Amino acid sequence: MVIIDGKDCVLGRVATYAAKMAFEGEQVSVINAGDLVIIGDKNGIVSDYRNRLEIGTMSKGPFQQRTVEGIVKRAIKGMMHRKTPRGREAIGRVKVYAGVPEDLKVKESIVVAKMRMDKPVHRLKISELSNILKYKEI
Repeated sequence: MVIIDGKDCVLGRVATYAAKMAFEGEQVSVINAGDLVIIGDKNGIVSDYRNRLEIGTMSKGPFQQRTVEGIVKRAIKGMMHRKTPRGREAIGRVKVYAGVPEDLKVKESIVVAKMRMDKPVHRLKISELSNILKYKEI
């Protein structure tokens, strides 16, 4: 089992690493998904996601997620061959958590240095994006 800590890591880099590990047959868990960042202009990122929400209809889709877990899972799913049986199995091996669940607190997580975002550039956290897209928890 591979546990990836998403604190201050870039979403795309984590998504490609998680997809690769899932294709290799590993169970992948991404914790602290709300702390993942998207690099770019905040207004541009938000307008891109809002445009995606406006595509399609309520009954036919395509359906876009507004939750932290849904946004990250959709990014990981986009890195996979989801129309093949092997790809569908790999998607099932990926779990995404906004925080750290109790059963994963005692286990050691990995952070690959290439995924870490240390330089101060334009970025937007996934939790902020979810709040901007007006996701309301029940």
